[in-house]
Amino acid sequence: MNRIKSLAAAVALTGAALLPAHATEQKTNPILGIDSASLAKFGGAQGVRNWVESLFYYIMLDNRINWIFKEFGNVERQIVLNTQLEQMVLGGHVEYQGASMAAAHADLGITMAQFNAVVEAAYNACERNNISYHACNQLINALAPFTDDIVTR
Repeated sequence: MNRIKSLAAAVALTGAALLPAHATEQKTNPILGIDSASLAKFGGAQGVRNWVESLFYYIMLDNRINWIFKEFGNVERQIVLNTQLEQMVLGGHVEYQGASMAAAHADLGITMAQFNAVVEAAYNACERNNISYHACNQLINALAPFTDDIVTR
């Protein structure tokens, strides 16, 4: 069950940037499982950016999912917005400017298999950036509540 929740989070990472958004700046420490040192575990703001770039590197290599990102969004914009989202979730003081998860994914028809592929990319990005499994899993689990907004078929 935790693996499925973890999978949900990774798709949340990527889809957030597909549409314009309406989010306000706020501290996100109330997200369960995220401690005050989480952002530092990712290497601060630049570390999160590096992780997101690696995430998209692996997504774009994966033919199960890369076409979604090529067809429905500007990858550089997605990297910027996902960096904002991850920093916010990890407790950074960042204004996320992406769409809601429901709005960003409404017309994409994301399957659980595609969702799982993004989660694989997220864990690969953690390995590539020497981020501990525990820290990576904290982020992915914090994003897990978005599963129902992302997987629509």
